[in-house]
Amino acid sequence: MRLLFLSPFPPRPLYGGAVVRNHYLARHLCERHQVWGSFVGLDGGEQFAGEVPLRSEGRRALFDPQFLWRAYRALRDNNLQMIVSTSLIAGLHGALLKLLTGLPFWMDEHNVEWHCSKRYGHRFWWLIYLLEGFILKQADHVTCVSDADRERLISGFRLDPERVVVAPNGVDYPRLANSESGEPGERPKRILFFGVLDYPPNAEAVRVLATEIAPRVEDDIQLLVAGRGGESLRDSYPDLQFHGFVDDIHALIRDCDGLVVPILAGGGTRMKILETLACDRPVVSTSCGAEGIDRVAAGEALTVTDSYEEMARWINELPRGKRSKTGPGFVELYDWEKIWQNKAPL
Repeated sequence: MRLLFLSPFPPRPLYGGAVVRNHYLARHLCERHQVWGSFVGLDGGEQFAGEVPLRSEGRRALFDPQFLWRAYRALRDNNLQMIVSTSLIAGLHGALLKLLTGLPFWMDEHNVEWHCSKRYGHRFWWLIYLLEGFILKQADHVTCVSDADRERLISGFRLDPERVVVAPNGVDYPRLANSESGEPGERPKRILFFGVLDYPPNAEAVRVLATEIAPRVEDDIQLLVAGRGGESLRDSYPDLQFHGFVDDIHALIRDCDGLVVPILAGGGTRMKILETLACDRPVVSTSCGAEGIDRVAAGEALTVTDSYEEMARWINELPRGKRSKTGPGFVELYDWEKIWQNKAPL
């Protein structure tokens, strides 16, 4: 099949959950179909049969009439057969192209955006609800990351349940599971939090880590924060060790003893938790942070609590260098290759 793949983010580096999900979906499709790629800054991607580059990134890419015309011409001139949009930001172009061409439209939802916006307390969440509803009403196929999100989409927009399929976030499990892990040696215990730090739920999690959890943690334990953005957080929370963007986040995960996820808002499923579990490191998370993750598959490696005191106790009592194994079915549920083999609607 010949596809147009629309993404509002750069193809690299893999700096956040949405970018990672897009990467593995695009890789899966390119291995099986002819794909015309549309990413910010895309230049000479060998895996793509053609390119329709975006000029704007993030929310600035929500609507670009010139890009819409270029994408329409690419669909028409190359006899493309399907439109795939990833995330709400790329969804409006996909929905409009569906109306212009009548081609099948697949919408991959990273989050239920109106629900996340309402959780954040945004005043105009209802505008996002209207936009998201318009896009999803045009979609022939919808994929989302959890059963909770699927229920929100079906009930919130009265979608046909047959059109909405859960394709959870995942990890490149064989690569992570087979990677080498160094011994802790004489270093202090290290606990990690990572993510795109300009993303409000992650910035709030850093605040909670610094003000609610760190004061309860033993002095010789290092609390590390890694991720793109969030420069202002460094000055605000000097007790945390900030590492900025890390090229190989999995090497840093393996060099730490566990992950703390004090997330209070947001949606979808946390790729940071899945990647850490796949690296055989334990995780403690709030119930919001762990939303959508199968507790049986995660096994004892995932501890869920909404008590900051219990999070701090977990950190203090965690043995240095401990390996944690996931429960049964983790690989089947959360390996990217298996996810898209089983859930892609084509």
